[in-house]
Amino acid sequence: MTTTAPGPGRVRDDTWMWALVGLALGLFSLGFVVRWRCSVGRCALGGNEWLFDLDAVGGLPRLFTTSLFVAATVCAVRVAARSAGRRALWWAAVAAVGVGLVFAKLASAHSVLERVDGAGLTLAVGSLASVVGLPVLGWLGRAWRVPGSRDVVLALAVYALAALGLDRVTGLVAGLDPGPLPVAAATFVEELGEALAALAVLVVVRRLPQR
Repeated sequence: MTTTAPGPGRVRDDTWMWALVGLALGLFSLGFVVRWRCSVGRCALGGNEWLFDLDAVGGLPRLFTTSLFVAATVCAVRVAARSAGRRALWWAAVAAVGVGLVFAKLASAHSVLERVDGAGLTLAVGSLASVVGLPVLGWLGRAWRVPGSRDVVLALAVYALAALGLDRVTGLVAGLDPGPLPVAAATFVEELGEALAALAVLVVVRRLPQR
């Protein structure tokens, strides 16, 4: 994916971003249909429904979100390599966050935590990491005068809010009405929201170094 940096008389090409938005809408909508239809016993995919399921480990929707974090991590690594001193260290920290998000999404870390000690542990761990880690990252970005650090931290905060908040909403919906349609709809909103928030992280990290 490449984006032309805007300059005098030039217009930034955001085609790749809108193409990914369209792909996300199509892929997660298909995942919603698969989740719903297979939940009511009308699945015709011959045991391969996991490939399109909204939150299945190894499924296309989860891999889509993971790939966005991979791309954002690669961008952060490239910026760190071109930077020097504390700015390079700051971007290396952003890359480390990206690696953590990649592995968390691949392994469905929040589901593992919920199996260990319920949804409360997931919320506590995620909230602690966000409330402590992101402000520290933002403070270092300001102190070390890293261009665009505020935007990067804000994008990561939006993703954290989407991942933690929408997960709780899905849990509440499942508790109030565990029917196939409400649960499928809530999961669709949760996973699509995470994907779009991850795309926002990629967009911010991809654009900032070119300013």
